[in-house]
Amino acid sequence: MASTQLPLETLSTWAMFNDVDLVDVEAREIPGCGLGLLSNKELSREEETFDIPTLLRIPGELVLSAEAVENYAKVDKNFRQLLEVAGHKSATAAKIVALTDEFDELRDISATLPFWNELFWESDKVSLIDWVRVDAWFRSRCLELPKSGEAMVPVLDLANHSSKANAYYEENGKDEVVLLLRPGCRVTSGDEMTISYGDAKSGAEMLFSYGFIDPASAADRITLPLIPMEDDPLGKAKLHVFEGAPTVEFVRTNGSLSWKSPFAYFLCLNEEDGLSFRVLQDTGGSRELKLFWQEEDVTATTTAFEQHINEHPLAQIFRLRVVSVLEDLVASQLERLATGMSLEDLDESLNEGGLVCGTCIGAAATLREQETSLLEAAVKALEDQKTQLLADENVVAYLGSMEDAQNDLVHDELSNEDEDFS
Repeated sequence: MASTQLPLETLSTWAMFNDVDLVDVEAREIPGCGLGLLSNKELSREEETFDIPTLLRIPGELVLSAEAVENYAKVDKNFRQLLEVAGHKSATAAKIVALTDEFDELRDISATLPFWNELFWESDKVSLIDWVRVDAWFRSRCLELPKSGEAMVPVLDLANHSSKANAYYEENGKDEVVLLLRPGCRVTSGDEMTISYGDAKSGAEMLFSYGFIDPASAADRITLPLIPMEDDPLGKAKLHVFEGAPTVEFVRTNGSLSWKSPFAYFLCLNEEDGLSFRVLQDTGGSRELKLFWQEEDVTATTTAFEQHINEHPLAQIFRLRVVSVLEDLVASQLERLATGMSLEDLDESLNEGGLVCGTCIGAAATLREQETSLLEAAVKALEDQKTQLLADENVVAYLGSMEDAQNDLVHDELSNEDEDFS
């Protein structure tokens, strides 16, 4: 689908017709940053004051949010039909599902709706690249509004990110989105007005969504996927009933590393531990897969196995399993990073073909360095936890009993071999 890019000079006209008030800012080209918002006068704000300089004001009806989509679907029958058959996909789901699969699904379903089939498919106006472009627009321009949640806000999305932002956005009582000067900030005419895209995003998320990494604000965290072991007969059932994401997140704060993974505790439990699945029939005749732990129905609390195991006599053994699984996972991820193609070779090969710019390869190098450092710290932390667990008296006793049982088994086998049945 062909798209036209309008010159920056037309923004003021568009803003006037759409009641967007650029109070004390204007959009300009910024060397090395593309477009941005610059202050056009000297402004200041004390730490504690009710006089808050408003820099930009956008009417609520221009904000593209989930609520706006729902409201539009109420008045447009064709759009409502498309929304119902295509369904709602969260940002997280969109990251997991391949864009090609999403596009194919959208095409197959919307082709059955006369209005959208004529608009999109009969004339071949829409292609996969359009879907990719829309996805990129959303990810790179989406903001988290205090009331409306994830939304796209015109003009405000021109504001660039800074770890030392001098402005922030808010929703006022008129449902307008406003850009305000931060407390304690002073700007002069020509200074760029910047916002924070969030200090909780990892380097990978910053790079994926915005195309750059800010080392000063990117959170020192990494999320890795967890999959059931191939020989786990309950693996598929675990994935089916688990309420959250089957992942583990490692976070480093002030040099101290921690991890969180509700799924890991669920993953490492087996039938012999007291975990079981049952297909039960409700009063309406429907059949449902239920999860039981120690004969108690825990289907609604699959993310709470860290707490469920607390009273079990083998709780420390279960924790040792979890730490061991995570240690193997991190080690394999580090190996992948170490054995992958060097960025120097990648830079040379891609630059020769003009496929990827040096800036992108530099960002990838920064991400690799960040993740390698974090994973190495994770290995050390997991090793320390494993050492502590192996020294636990319950773990020592359990492993000792397992060793005795194994020795008895070997002894019995040797005794049977020595029997003379002649």
